[in-house]
Amino acid sequence: MKSIYRSTTTHKAAAFICGLCLLLILLITSLQAVCYWIPDWWRNEYAKYDTPSNVRGEMSLDDAVHVTEDMLEYCIGRLDTLDDTEATIDGVTAPFFTDREKAHLADCRELFHKGIQARVIACLMLAAFVIFIYVHNGKQKTSVLLAKGYLRSLGFIVVLAAVIAVLCVIDFTQVFTVFHHIFFDNDLWILYPDKDNLINIMQEDVFSDAAMWIAGIWLAASALIAAVSVIVIRKDRYSVKSAVE
Repeated sequence: MKSIYRSTTTHKAAAFICGLCLLLILLITSLQAVCYWIPDWWRNEYAKYDTPSNVRGEMSLDDAVHVTEDMLEYCIGRLDTLDDTEATIDGVTAPFFTDREKAHLADCRELFHKGIQARVIACLMLAAFVIFIYVHNGKQKTSVLLAKGYLRSLGFIVVLAAVIAVLCVIDFTQVFTVFHHIFFDNDLWILYPDKDNLINIMQEDVFSDAAMWIAGIWLAASALIAAVSVIVIRKDRYSVKSAVE
């Protein structure tokens, strides 16, 4: 009986890890969706906050979107350099990014690639643990274990996300600063509005909206999977109850 308990505990832990892996996959995919897949998301945001007027000098909305698209293409690896990214400010066309900005964006590129790699690792771990659970439990019990494990992991992440959300509402700037201290080992992310136009187009309001969109997409996908998980668990309980009767 003792060995059965250990086995069940191991499978529950494996199912919990599966849930965490799936939620990480959804989070990174949600981030990618906002940055790359939603048509005109950046243009609409820049128009909403009149971003070009925040730049030092007169700049068009088209140019603001252009440099942002180049930056995103660079971060995902589809553009090798930002040296040739130009914008017209006060009637003068010149390279947009300073050396400091390009050095910071090189760090962002590395961070983004690590995120993509983390998603691949999460996919492999998810597949491995699902196979492990299936081999020891069969199809029906595996479905129930995974459903329960997902709901437990979702509950854990939702509590953690709620704490972060409250902190963002209290002081988004502080959360933003802490984030950069965690993920960057230098101070290149500290940019100055009077010197660096990158910080002038990537306004805090835009970052805040991006975070809300990412959270919204992640929550919608997570809730859908949670609903399916609840159905699986209830169906199993009904089957067990019917069998007993």
